[in-house]
Amino acid sequence: MELPSFYSTFLRNILRHAKVRKSMTEKPPANKTTTGLPAVGTPAVGLIFLLCSFTSLASAQIYPITQLKQDIANFLAAEYQQVAHERIDINVSNLDNRLRLASCTQPVEFINQDQTGLGGNISVKAACDSGKVWSVHVPAQVTIYREIPIALRDIARGEVISENHIGTNVVNVSSIRQAFLADTQAIVGKEAKRNIGSGEPFRTALLDAPTAVKRGELVTLESLAGSIKVSSAGTAMADGRVGQKIRVRNNSSERIISGIVVSQGLVQTL
Repeated sequence: MELPSFYSTFLRNILRHAKVRKSMTEKPPANKTTTGLPAVGTPAVGLIFLLCSFTSLASAQIYPITQLKQDIANFLAAEYQQVAHERIDINVSNLDNRLRLASCTQPVEFINQDQTGLGGNISVKAACDSGKVWSVHVPAQVTIYREIPIALRDIARGEVISENHIGTNVVNVSSIRQAFLADTQAIVGKEAKRNIGSGEPFRTALLDAPTAVKRGELVTLESLAGSIKVSSAGTAMADGRVGQKIRVRNNSSERIISGIVVSQGLVQTL
């Protein structure tokens, strides 16, 4: 640790004064070889010892900024190892070199303030709760690369996606700001709500369940009463996707009932 400037100046003055005083009051013995080193009085030696002790003590009581950065990098590496990935890049931002943090008698606590769990521009809180209490927020950049499904070609709005539309590529998932699908089978059969560009990940906001029932179409109405299943014919009163609730007219009773679209042409009554 470098001594403060006033300590350095003070020490130089003491040594210079001691050297001048020694040369004026003493002569080297005859026929005795001198070392060429300045003689230093006992007070100066004591001062040097005191300052060195102070320096060692001060160094022991400081948590170095370089160590803090390395500890945060190690913490983040362990945190994101649990996330599916091909590669992870971690960059902890530089801190002001004038920052002085006291050494912690207990392990420093690190808290990852990542809302998505996929990295990006994040912040890590480092806190010491023992001895001299302190806490700092350190910015960091975490980039996670993962192999996920992407569109092999442009997909138009309304197209039903098949396996022929899907490829895979290693993508920076930290830059995807919306939820995306990582399972190919969860994508097949979905309908594009908007145009999807070639190479684009399949974000959930871009996909919808396909239209399984169209308005005016003849459908099968299925009613369940315990283990008994009753089927009848009906007419859809609106378009419906799998999982959607629509109204259907029972063609036998002419009653309008509500049901859930189960699959192509099949509605289960509520």
